[in-house]
Amino acid sequence: MNLKNAFSEIAELLETLYQDREEILRLSRNIIRDCSIAIKNIHRKEFNKFNDKINKIKINHQNLVKKVSKNPGLFFKYLKTPEQEYCELIAFYSIINKKDIPTPFELEVNPLNYILGLADVIGELRRYALDNIRNSQVEDLNEILEDMDEIYTYLFTIDYPVGVTQDLRHKVDIARNIIEKTRGDISLAIQMDDLKRCFENNT
Repeated sequence: MNLKNAFSEIAELLETLYQDREEILRLSRNIIRDCSIAIKNIHRKEFNKFNDKINKIKINHQNLVKKVSKNPGLFFKYLKTPEQEYCELIAFYSIINKKDIPTPFELEVNPLNYILGLADVIGELRRYALDNIRNSQVEDLNEILEDMDEIYTYLFTIDYPVGVTQDLRHKVDIARNIIEKTRGDISLAIQMDDLKRCFENNT
């Protein structure tokens, strides 16, 4: 029984898979980290820094997809988190800058990862709204709330079993609670701003 050649081929294959997996994990970590930094850049209105990050993220995502496509049956699962973060980032930037949110086809991402990322952006919009409230900037609050409502409405129409949509339903339930809390915060902030203006006009 001579298994030397067989095991030599198997070892070579496994080594290739191992190296590909390590590169996929490295790219995934970089995308997730850079997306987190880029979201902070948006909150701080550091758009030059954001542009630098987003260019790097796009290149890393393209390289990640290429690596995964070599063996999608084994590596497809590694797209989920980085693509969710990438889609959340792009959606957040688009909404804040009053631009259309790109489609999954335009972003070259998996559609399920796309909608999971959209579900997460609702939490980021709440944070943005609260920052505006703290800074007494109430002008765009209703528009932000409308954007949150619109995303939620579309997500709610995705009515398929968990086996297909994974954790989408859970994210949608969380999004609904976030929107209701934000609605109350925004209503109070606008009322307080109106009272403040009335007081200033009468003094």
